[in-house]
Amino acid sequence: MESFGKTQADKYAEENKIARQIVSEIGNFGVNDRQRWLIMYYLALEIEDVEKMQEVASFLKEINPNINMTHIYEGNQKNG
Repeated sequence: MESFGKTQADKYAEENKIARQIVSEIGNFGVNDRQRWLIMYYLALEIEDVEKMQEVASFLKEINPNINMTHIYEGNQKNG
């Protein structure tokens, strides 16, 4: 990606475009809502700023407490 001579707004626009393409590609996998939550959670864990990473991960777990439950298997689900 050539960025010489681009304004900051142009760079942000290109980054936004790429992010939307990534989201679209994820959608092409046919993910369900649980997988979408997990993807958001795992992406949050990749944030370099540790404080912001913890805030985002905590927020996601707050609004969806079952987000990182890995012990839910077919026939052994716990409602919560």
